[in-house]
Amino acid sequence: MPTKIGRRIGKEIKEAVEDAYAFDPIYFHLRRGGHVAAMHHHRDNQLFARIDISNFFYSISRRRVQSALDRIGVGNARFYAQWSTVVSPFANPRYALPYGFVQSPILASLVVATSDLGQHLLRLPASVKTGVYVDDISLSSDDAHELQQAYDLTLAAIAGDGFAVSPAKLRPPAPAIDIFNCDLAHGKASVRDDRINAFLANNPTQAAEDAFVTYCASVETGNRP
Repeated sequence: MPTKIGRRIGKEIKEAVEDAYAFDPIYFHLRRGGHVAAMHHHRDNQLFARIDISNFFYSISRRRVQSALDRIGVGNARFYAQWSTVVSPFANPRYALPYGFVQSPILASLVVATSDLGQHLLRLPASVKTGVYVDDISLSSDDAHELQQAYDLTLAAIAGDGFAVSPAKLRPPAPAIDIFNCDLAHGKASVRDDRINAFLANNPTQAAEDAFVTYCASVETGNRP
């Protein structure tokens, strides 16, 4: 957990990146609406795919954080990179972004956005819709060939940038996929039954249940009859 001074510096870093860099709208976790907006972005298409980057934050080294900050002209990049990384519990890299720091999501996104992977995602054809939500890359299209090609090239770009994927979480192009504990198909997004059952099994308070019902309704808003 970050210290009090660490949280203050983290907030400073987050604000510095927000002032220096305009993220493309494909980064839905940095936009209003979050993952619900990401699903709605794809919903009108016929085919969908999903790629999950494995061990995302701990894959991003101190050096990559500093390089990304330097690239967008943020001062004190070395200092900020040191305050934003910890000794990794994994073998490599030794110092990496942790999960839980206030600045981790925006720094991880900055590393991706300014990398070859980020540039690849922006170069995908207009026939393929793209969304990024932290470690989750979602693609959709009405063109099966274009989507398959985009999916394959994105896997290659991820590997080329030194990231790994979670094989169990890969969803190759299909008419329907699961994503964000929801089901996504043409004209329809809905919270999965197993997610609803898991929520109810925890004996939620009435307030929590009301909030969850509201969330489920927001996922389904705009679904086709």
